[in-house]
Amino acid sequence: MPDLRESWGLYLRAHRFRGIVAGWVAVIACDVAFGSARLVFPFSGSGSSATPLRHEIPLALAVMSVGGLGSVMNSLEEGAAKGFRRVEIAYLAGAVSAVTLSLVVTEFFVSPGGTVLLLVRAFLIWVGLALLSGRAWGWRFSWILPLATLFPLTYWQVDGAGRFRWWDWTDQPGTSIPCWGIAAGSLLAGGIAMALTPWRVARLRRLLP
Repeated sequence: MPDLRESWGLYLRAHRFRGIVAGWVAVIACDVAFGSARLVFPFSGSGSSATPLRHEIPLALAVMSVGGLGSVMNSLEEGAAKGFRRVEIAYLAGAVSAVTLSLVVTEFFVSPGGTVLLLVRAFLIWVGLALLSGRAWGWRFSWILPLATLFPLTYWQVDGAGRFRWWDWTDQPGTSIPCWGIAAGSLLAGGIAMALTPWRVARLRRLLP
C-alpha cells in the first residue's frame, strides 16, 4: 500500500493541483494589477453602479478551489472509503485556508483594511455555493451557483435611495453582520452538501419508507 506521501501525490496529480495553483496565482496577479478598475453595471433605477473588480475576484478563487475536488477518476472516487474522504476534506480545508491567507496578505498591501474582511467574507460565501453546485451537478460545474449570484449582485444591489442592499456581500462593509450571517449559512449548506456523498444519499434513500 502507498504511504501517506504517495497517497497525497496521487491525489494531487489526479486533481490537477498544479493547474489550480497556477490559476490562483493568475487571479491574485489580476487582483494586484487591475483590482481597482471599476466594473460599471446598470441596475434597476436611474444611473449605474460601479463595483471594483477585486470585489468579484473571490468568486474565481472559490470556484477553482472547490473545482479541484473533481478529477479524472470521479466515478471511482464516488465510492471511495473513509481514508480517501479524509484526504478530500484535508485538501478542501487546505485550499480554503491557503486562498484566505493569500487574500489577507495581498490586500494588506493593496487595499484599505476593511476590504480584507469584505473579500474573505465573499470568498467563504462563494465556497459554500460552489460546494452546493458541485454536489448537485458534479465538481466540474461548481461554478453554476456562484456565477448565478452575479446577476442580483450587479443589477439589484442598489435600492431606490441609492443604498447598497443589506444582502450585497460584495459592497456592504466587511463588518456587516447580516452578510456574515449569509457567509455562515452558505458554509453550513456547503458543509452539508460535502457530507452527502453518493453512498450516504443511497443509504438515506434505503432508510426512507
